Amino acid sequence: MAPLAPLYQALLSEQRGQRSAPVVILQVGDSHTANDSFSGRLRELFQAQFGDAGRGVLPPGVPHPYYRPARVSVYTQGWSVVSSYHGEPGPYGITGLRQHADLPAQMTLSVDDPGELAQAEIEVLRQPGGGTLDVNGAAIPTAAPAPQAVWLKVPVAPGTTTLTVSARGDGPVDLLAWSVGRGRPGVIYANLGTIGASADLMDQWDQSILHADIAHLAPSMIVVAFGTNEGFRDSTDPTEFAADFAARLRDLRAAAPGAALVVLGPPDGYRRRAKRSGAPIACGDPKWTEPPNLGAIRAAERSVAAREHAWFWDWQAAMGGACTMMRWTATNPPYAAPDHVHMFAPGYQATAEALFRTIMDGYARYRSLLPGA
Repeated sequence: MAPLAPLYQALLSEQRGQRSAPVVILQVGDSHTANDSFSGRLRELFQAQFGDAGRGVLPPGVPHPYYRPARVSVYTQGWSVVSSYHGEPGPYGITGLRQHADLPAQMTLSVDDPGELAQAEIEVLRQPGGGTLDVNGAAIPTAAPAPQAVWLKVPVAPGTTTLTVSARGDGPVDLLAWSVGRGRPGVIYANLGTIGASADLMDQWDQSILHADIAHLAPSMIVVAFGTNEGFRDSTDPTEFAADFAARLRDLRAAAPGAALVVLGPPDGYRRRAKRSGAPIACGDPKWTEPPNLGAIRAAERSVAAREHAWFWDWQAAMGGACTMMRWTATNPPYAAPDHVHMFAPGYQATAEALFRTIMDGYARYRSLLPGA
C-alpha cells in the first residue's frame, strides 16, 4: 500500500473536494501503452469514480500509422515525425518525439464534446531561426537565441471542437506535445507509448526537458510499462537490464518525488518456433515457444521495483498466468492477437479492470486507516 500512498492521498483529496487541479496519472511504455485499449479502460474507470478532467497530454500529431487515441481524432498534413525510437537527433521530452515542419503544415485535434477543449496547451521548441505557428488563430513566434522547450496555453473559444496548429513556413518549427482538458478537478489518465520500444528509450530523452515536463504535468502516479521487447530479444542481459532499469526508475523518482511509481511487468507472450528448432515447446503447442528472457525480465522488474520503492503489478498473473495468451487467441471474441504478443481490446480491457480493482482495494484499506475518511 505504501508505494501507492501518493495516488491515494490525491484521490482522497479529490473526493473531499479539496483539489482545484486534476489527479494526473501518466503511463509510459511500449506498444501495450501506445494501444489505448488498456489505458483507455483505466481512464474510463478512474474518471467514472473520481470525475472526468479530460484527455490530458498526447504525442503531437500522428506518431505512427496505427494511432487511434480514445476520445479525440487527429489529422496532420505536411509535418514530419522525428522520433527518439529511431535515434534521430533530439531534443525530446516526455512524448519521446517531435513533429517538425519547415514548410507550411497543419495538424488538427478534434473532439466530439466541446468540454474536452476547455483548456488546451502546446509544448513548442523555441530555437534560433524558428518560424511562426498559428494556433486557433493566435500567432506564436518560436524564434529564440537558444533551443528551449516551453509550454504555452492556447486560447479556446467556448464551443470549440478543434485545436489547429499550423506552421507558416517562415522557419523551422517543432512541436513536442499538446494537451487538452476540461479545466476542472477529476482524473486525467494519459498514455504515451512507443511501438517497439524498450526502457532504454528513456535514455534518449533530454533530462532537463523531461523533468520540466513532469513538473508541469504534476502526475500523482507514473506507470512504467516496458519489458516485452527486452524479453523477446535474445541478446538482453537480465542483470544489465536490472541495473539500467533501476537507474531509469531513480530518474523518474527524482523528476517526480511526490508521485507513486508503478511498474507493469510484461504480459504473457510467445513467439513462433521453427519446425526443427530445439527451443522448448510452449503450452503443449509445437508451433510456439516462450522467449527465454521474458520471465527473467519480469523477475528483474519485480526485484528492481521492490528495491526502488515502486509498486509492481504482474500483468501475466493478472491475465491468468502462463499459457493464457495461447488460450486467449482462441476465445470468442478473441482476447489476444494471432502474434501471441499483443491483445485485442477485450483482453486489454479485462486486465485493466483487474488492475483497477487491485488499486481500489488498496485505496479502501488506505481510507479505513484514516479517521473520518
